[in-house]
Amino acid sequence: MTTFHRVLGTVIVVSFVVIVLAGVLLRLTGRRETPTTLWAIQHWTENLLVVQTVVGLILLLLGRRVTGGSVPWFHYLYGSLFPLIAIVIGRLAGLRRGEREYVGLALGAFVAFGLTLRAVQTGCGQTVPILRCFGL
Repeated sequence: MTTFHRVLGTVIVVSFVVIVLAGVLLRLTGRRETPTTLWAIQHWTENLLVVQTVVGLILLLLGRRVTGGSVPWFHYLYGSLFPLIAIVIGRLAGLRRGEREYVGLALGAFVAFGLTLRAVQTGCGQTVPILRCFGL
């Protein structure tokens, strides 16, 4: 299950990068409306983050603990609570804009990307190069 947890974490990080890059591209092209596809990616990334949190809780209940890093409990905060808050705030910011909603989505995804990337790093251990955490 830990391989699944790692792969799902990688998919989530990549999804956040896609949302950020799409937001930048849409802004550079001057587009006003948010494509339905971007909303779908945002929605599925949120769902995957919830699944990832549940899988992490199952691993925790099974006795699996984060052993890397000086403060391993950061993994739990970076991996679930903080990104969920960031994407909810990004979604709310997007909905309040009226147009160019993708800007809020991209900003929330950017913050969540950094947090989930940090969760991967704290889960793998501070001394492990980040690419090795992703299995590369």
